Amino acid sequence: MYTPRQTKTKCDIVVDEILSMIAKGVYKENEKLPPEKYFVDYFGMSRVTIRESFKKLSMLGVVRIKQGEGTFVNKADMSTMIQPVFSSIIMDNLSVSQLYDARKYVESGVCRLAASNLTEEQAQKLDELMASMDIATKNRDAEAFSAFDVQFHEYIADASGNYILAAVYKTIKSIISKYINISNLSPKTVEISQGYHKRIVEAMKEHNSDLAGELMEEHVEITKDNFIKRMEAGEVPLYIK
Repeated sequence: MYTPRQTKTKCDIVVDEILSMIAKGVYKENEKLPPEKYFVDYFGMSRVTIRESFKKLSMLGVVRIKQGEGTFVNKADMSTMIQPVFSSIIMDNLSVSQLYDARKYVESGVCRLAASNLTEEQAQKLDELMASMDIATKNRDAEAFSAFDVQFHEYIADASGNYILAAVYKTIKSIISKYINISNLSPKTVEISQGYHKRIVEAMKEHNSDLAGELMEEHVEITKDNFIKRMEAGEVPLYIK
């Protein structure tokens, strides 16, 4: 019988333990999980609690529930595992500032690492993304630009080769992206962002890690200031939903 070690809700206990099992490889990607009865006995909890726990895991994207077939493990990286930590954040000036500061230092770090070891294949991928973003900028297509922007920054995080830093970055970015994608970025903001993207890529291709990191810090700081101004003007929502 499983004995909980912390004071949490029953649902949180189940979710945390199953996340730990998946992270440790006890249950692997695409593997079918044991039936509900197994977890009822394992945790010593009701079917209602187990069902609610798996609904939460499904909402987090950790598992997928197929009616009549069972519950299966999705591909889950570290960012998925730490996402619950950020599940409810009040978006005021302080929390936004702290989120962006965290993003700035994490992302400048992954940018430096990626620049140091950038391969020709990775450089080509970045050039392709720049070309797509140039088109979106020219067409003043903020929605397309935002989608490419997420790809660009995540690609740099992955190229760093440090999966822990990459996971932390993606978690922070996933929160901010909920607002960036619906904020109708102005053409001027898009142009400024794309200008930084190009300079960052050029520094990375030259393996100039210090310059790439510094440019990324400047880029994120400008983005933060713009975001806070829009919040104060009432142009973006105050709460994560």
